[in-house]
Amino acid sequence: MTDLRNEALSKAKKAIRTLQKQMSDRLFRMADEVEGLLEHLSPKEVATFLHAGCEMDVAEASTFLKVNKTLKDSGVLLREARIQFPLLRALATADDETRSEAISRIAGGATLGTRDVSAIRANFRNRKMTFAEQSVTSAFKSSARLARRRAVNASRNVDKGAAELLSLLQAYRPKMTDERRSDAHACIRASATALLPDFVSAYGTYDIPLVDILRMPMHVSERPLALAYAAIDALAEGRFGRDFGMALDRSSLEARWSTNFHECIQPITSTVSPDMFDIVTKERPPLTSLPTQKLNVIELCAGAGGMSLGLEDAGYYPLALYEFDRHAAATLRLNRPLWNVVEGDIRQVDFTPYRSAGVDLLVGGLPCQPYSIDGKGLGKDDPRDLLLEGARAVREILPRAFVFENVTGLLNARHADHLGNFLKQLKKSGYAVQIIRMEAEEYGVAQERTRMLFVGLRQGAMGAFRTPPTFPQWRSNLGDVLEDLMGANGWTGAKDWAEARRNDVIVRNGVELRGVLASTVVGRKGGSREKEAARWARKGIDIATVADAAPTQEEADKGGAGFLPQLTLRMRARLQGFPDYWDFVGGKDATARQVGNAVPPVIGQAIGLAVRGALTGKRFDYSALLARSVHINGRVVLDDVPPLQPVDKFTGVDSFAPHVVA
Repeated sequence: MTDLRNEALSKAKKAIRTLQKQMSDRLFRMADEVEGLLEHLSPKEVATFLHAGCEMDVAEASTFLKVNKTLKDSGVLLREARIQFPLLRALATADDETRSEAISRIAGGATLGTRDVSAIRANFRNRKMTFAEQSVTSAFKSSARLARRRAVNASRNVDKGAAELLSLLQAYRPKMTDERRSDAHACIRASATALLPDFVSAYGTYDIPLVDILRMPMHVSERPLALAYAAIDALAEGRFGRDFGMALDRSSLEARWSTNFHECIQPITSTVSPDMFDIVTKERPPLTSLPTQKLNVIELCAGAGGMSLGLEDAGYYPLALYEFDRHAAATLRLNRPLWNVVEGDIRQVDFTPYRSAGVDLLVGGLPCQPYSIDGKGLGKDDPRDLLLEGARAVREILPRAFVFENVTGLLNARHADHLGNFLKQLKKSGYAVQIIRMEAEEYGVAQERTRMLFVGLRQGAMGAFRTPPTFPQWRSNLGDVLEDLMGANGWTGAKDWAEARRNDVIVRNGVELRGVLASTVVGRKGGSREKEAARWARKGIDIATVADAAPTQEEADKGGAGFLPQLTLRMRARLQGFPDYWDFVGGKDATARQVGNAVPPVIGQAIGLAVRGALTGKRFDYSALLARSVHINGRVVLDDVPPLQPVDKFTGVDSFAPHVVA
């Protein structure tokens, strides 16, 4: 038995040491790759590229930038010592004296950890201080620890006192008999009077008029403390019950709810008031329908409404939709007359008035042309670029969350400095930012469309955000989505064309997938590039221009055995996930541009649900909610869908008659 144990230990030791050596080698190889980037980019640009393009943590990226600069001469020694990333980071970021001492100990055979490096640093720091300086520093640390302890104790006293006060308020009934009500009234006053000095000791005094408190933005940390102080003060003075009511502000039903004493005091105690919150004994199942309460959203560069539609399905209502293109703005007004569509350049808009509205979500499909791999890639030098305008809107509105959508080309190394500035401004505004990649095909959209989403929430709230789940089983194809539209004008080959699209097999990452997807639908009406035309031709589509109507049998006969149908505007819109009833304002060019620049609505719905879940603590059944918005295999679609007839001349909303599309 002992021999077997020794053999197992020996085998494990050998395997672990080998793996440690491999991990150490890879760390230094990554550092070499990063050093190569420094020949072309500045250190800040490299850090941004590693974070955005390689999904590397910012602190980790900074470490690799420093490794070759500080540890290059010790690389062989550290590899032999099988150094791992935590110690590599500690050595790379240490001062020269500490690093030299730590490396000399490693060379002598010592096994060091990050705490050992910290101890070496502290020892050197103490050596450089006089006895008096050490005494003063030690005394200050002791005082600071005492202050922190007192602050914690004060907070605990407030927690306990507030819980007691909530309990008394819970039992208080204004319609009690006079004697009982008088006793309860006195108990509440005494409890609030005792709590007030503890509150001041822990948080300070908030002697602010109620009207000024209510003007504070909802996300400002001072607001709940100011309301709590005002509530305790009112209770201590007896300003509750009878004519005073049970709220600080009685101007409306909503005001009474938001400023009732329970609501104001709850944030300063960890004790849950049973009349304010449900007592949950087990995790509830995810919601299969949306709560009735809607969240508000402001959208920049709203386009033809793809993101807006998705967010509507996720339970948001727009405070404002900003759009520069007049045709796209008219499209929004046509389909949703009650939406507040603001037509104009967001560079001329002051967003600060929205701050007091308590905006839940800011979204923006900022122009992607400056970063598209099919374009010139001018980035920040492109006059259409609005990336930093998005950051400005965040800074001025201070929403609870934001989502900006763009193409993967934004992560190209040549845009690293601009992207870095964008992310820096967002983080400076107080947000944690997560970059996620979403594939439209994983949500039932029959199109190869990859988008990058920059999701931002307050530092403390990002931990609750979860990336939307994907549904590869919903994979669709050109045949399922377009068969009815292809056969709308009598082309007898539409069924065979669709069946061929369904049965095409592609291989991706070694996995066979059945059904061909459309290539990314772009905003150009026609004039496709040679490679693009060939790519679409392999999928059974002639992308040279936009068809006025579905193919006819006469056109197919004329084209012969190699006939390839063209896409109408309605077909393009359906490939983007727009519902068939959604109409567009403008001619071919304007409509093709609106469709090509849009976000598939189901993508907007998925990210909207994810943000809503993080903000409200709700869990959603994505499968049940999203399935209502996508074309899943086997879904029956309407047979009679007339072709989309674009308006050749912009006429404005009032004189434009809606088209019955489906």
